[in-house]
Amino acid sequence: MSQINGLSNQVLSGFTRKCKDAPVDGSKEFFLFRLNRLAAMAGQPLVRLCEGKFGITRREWRLIVVLSQGGPLLSSDLASRAMVEPARTSKAVSQLVEKGLAVRVPRPNDRRCVEIHLSERAKEIYAELYPVLKDINNALLSALPDTDRQHLERIFLALDDKAADLLATGGFPKIDRSKQRGERPAPHRSS
Repeated sequence: MSQINGLSNQVLSGFTRKCKDAPVDGSKEFFLFRLNRLAAMAGQPLVRLCEGKFGITRREWRLIVVLSQGGPLLSSDLASRAMVEPARTSKAVSQLVEKGLAVRVPRPNDRRCVEIHLSERAKEIYAELYPVLKDINNALLSALPDTDRQHLERIFLALDDKAADLLATGGFPKIDRSKQRGERPAPHRSS
């Protein structure tokens, strides 16, 4: 555990320096920009650990977490639970398979259905990396008193619900990726 704490402290010290030097942009009044910026800064320790120590991307790590906590899944279920587009999930799964971190296993009763299973090495990475990320998460949240953490949890639950509602009822245009290969449609113009 002391090795993990040492690693956490080493990564966090670099993270703290980076946060202090982070440029301030003119979009700070937009909540989503601020949230994205915070996620990008706070995610740097994760990126460094995933790529530097384990040779995996953040997306691959996300899939490892979902599979570690939810067991073997079909690719479509994995994409849904990880909140990653199916095509990107498929690519990340292929990369995990190439790295020996996942295996595609056809279901015995229906060989058309292929489950994604983690290898022992992926389970070892999860067991080593997850506690470090918990430490980083706790270090970030240590900037808030307990009452603010509780408020933040309630705020995030409300924002999760509202974001899901906006997505479901917003009527936002969706790209039909099945008919396009690398081309984006022309922007919608209102008359």
